[in-house]
Parts: sequence; C-alpha cells; structure tokens
Amino acid sequence: MSITPRAAELKRQIAVYLNDVTSIFAESSGKALSSSAFAEIYHIALSADTVLHGLARPKLQPKLNAARSIVLRLPLLVGVGQQSIAMVELRRFLELTCWTIYFSDHPVEWQSFNAPSGIGFARDTRKPISYAAHRELGHYVEYARELMDTEESGLAVAAVGGLKQVSHDLNAAVHAGQIARSASLKLPHDNISEPELRKFAAIARKVFLNSCIVLAAYNRKRFDGLSAAGRAHFDWLVGAAIRKKIRQGPFGLPTA
Repeated sequence: MSITPRAAELKRQIAVYLNDVTSIFAESSGKALSSSAFAEIYHIALSADTVLHGLARPKLQPKLNAARSIVLRLPLLVGVGQQSIAMVELRRFLELTCWTIYFSDHPVEWQSFNAPSGIGFARDTRKPISYAAHRELGHYVEYARELMDTEESGLAVAAVGGLKQVSHDLNAAVHAGQIARSASLKLPHDNISEPELRKFAAIARKVFLNSCIVLAAYNRKRFDGLSAAGRAHFDWLVGAAIRKKIRQGPFGLPTA
C-alpha cells in the first residue's frame, strides 16, 4: 500500500485546507474592514495608483502598469493577513520605479534586459550594455539621484534619498534571515492588529510618495497635465509641506 494519499483522499485534504484558508481570510478581512489603519493603507494605494495612471506615457520602460499591478495588489494582501508578502511587493515596486527612470533613458540596455537570457546580474564589464542592464538596485538608485541633481526644487533628490533609506528597511524585512532566526513554526498568515497595520502604512507611504515625486519630476509635462483628481491624490499623498513647495515652483527636470 502507498503511504502517500490517493487521489480521492488528496482531494479531500485540499478541500479542508481551502476551507481553512477561506476562514482565515474572512477573519482577517473582517478585522481590516473595521481598521482605520487599513483604511489609510487603501487610501495610500488608491492615491498612488491614480497618480501613476496620470503619469503614464508610451516612452516609459518598463511601463507604469507594472508598478500599478503591485499597487492594486497591496490592499488585498494586507487585508487577508499577508503583510510580509506585501513588504516583498513594496520592494519590487521600488525597484520598478528606479528601473523606469534608468531604462526609459537607455533603450539599448532595455533590449538587453528583455532578452531571453536577461535574468540575473551580469558581471562581465567587457560587455558594458549587458553589465549596465543587469545591476543591483543600488546602481539604479544612484543613477536616479545623479539625474535629479538638475531638478531645481531639490525635492526629487530628497525623494531619491527617501527611496534609498526605505530600501534598507525593505531589504531587512524581506531577507530570509528573519525567518531563519525563529525556531518555531510560523502561521501561514500575519496578525492584523492596528499597530502592525500602522507600521505597514508608514512604510508604504514612504515608498509611494517618494516614488511618485521622482516619477513626477521625470515626467514634468505629464505631471503638469494631471487631472484634478490626479493632482488631489498626489497632494494628499505627499503632504502639505511638499505640496506647497511644488506649487511655488519650479519643479521637475528641465528636459522632462
């Protein structure tokens, strides 16, 4: 006799598992529905998505729809108790932001990045195109920082600095070392508590507001042409002080 479950028994176990998952999701989403911190997370994601939609243009590579896909997923993940996975998504969003700034200026490198063998880091400096197209995140962050040196308000440089700082927090959060240090078996979901959701909301706002400032500075014409709704969401996301400084002008790259 086989010690592994037969097809019928396996199907029964799957049904029990999915039923348990559904119960967990229902309990988590119920807590999220009554949470003011979750409402803030949803508002942050809504505002970021609205701004990204307004800043999109054909030239950008990768397209902002890639980043928007992550934004739309975040409230769902948090709402069903998957904040740790949502942190991974925030890290990916930050990387997409920096890639958009770099690869939109470097179409040849973008082709290399998109090649079938383009996954992973490139170490051979004798192939400068491939090397430049497959670097660690820090390389693209520093490119964005240097590019934004010509942005007169100084807000874009500060925003890149904010992204660099929050990347350290995200790297620590998604590193497997946090799991490795625990000897106990972790639950398949994260605890939805108001303090924990507020922590997530704070880091999500840092990622999105700094990314939106950098992308707005890079896409000055699109930013200037944002709809009333897009501008209202941008203003709410970045806060009163930054809103005031942007309105005083000038803001954005001269060549954007």
